[in-house]
Amino acid sequence: MNKLIGSYYHLLYDLENHYFLEVKMRTWLNWAFFLLVLIALLVRFSAGVALAVLALFLIFFISLSIRWAKRRSYCHFVPSPHPVPSADSMMPLWPEDKLLHHASGHFQVEDKSRDWTHLIAYYRTFETREHAIMARRTPSSFLKYGQCDPDTLGMWYIFIMPEDLLAVTRGRVYFGGMAQPSLRLRYRYFNEKGKAAILLAFLQFDSDADLVRVQADLLLDIGGPACIPWRKDRPHNCQPSAIGVDQK
Repeated sequence: MNKLIGSYYHLLYDLENHYFLEVKMRTWLNWAFFLLVLIALLVRFSAGVALAVLALFLIFFISLSIRWAKRRSYCHFVPSPHPVPSADSMMPLWPEDKLLHHASGHFQVEDKSRDWTHLIAYYRTFETREHAIMARRTPSSFLKYGQCDPDTLGMWYIFIMPEDLLAVTRGRVYFGGMAQPSLRLRYRYFNEKGKAAILLAFLQFDSDADLVRVQADLLLDIGGPACIPWRKDRPHNCQPSAIGVDQK
């Protein structure tokens, strides 16, 4: 069932984020269903009304599904109980360290912000202890005809300060029938007007080892204050904490 939900979310994401003749694939699908409704009602065959009702239901169901899945970045996340990394194993990532993964959530670049799913990304932590998810959106296609918007290609970012990180949950993300070890981050986000909102980001890893390294780094100073200055030649004063570790 989890793989089925993940595959459905992937389909919805593709419909919403690929275009044919500058029109969303989702819109083309809706028009096809509306055309089916008209044909079913005008041709007047025995199952016409039932077919028209089914087509209208599918339009409504897909629309609701996209709204539901978009709030979750099209990620079907299943939490899994794991012990918090021990204090001895909770080592920081230094500013020059980068860990490759895939990321989903609300990204920004310059004056633009968008929600993306499963972008190739690097996780880094700067000397200020600001956590950065630096992702790249690359060209993609859907059913050969649907293409992504070229204006959205390039680098996109998520930045989270320790005091804004509220919870870190370990589990697995299903996207396209594929499950990956993942972390769900719940954090406080401020828009350009300074208004706060609580958002989710999902970090998907190829290995549990990389996941544990990032989890430990996040938990070192979750909720603040940031442990700075942060340099290799100085002992850090961070105390690992289980605050914000969520198993739900």
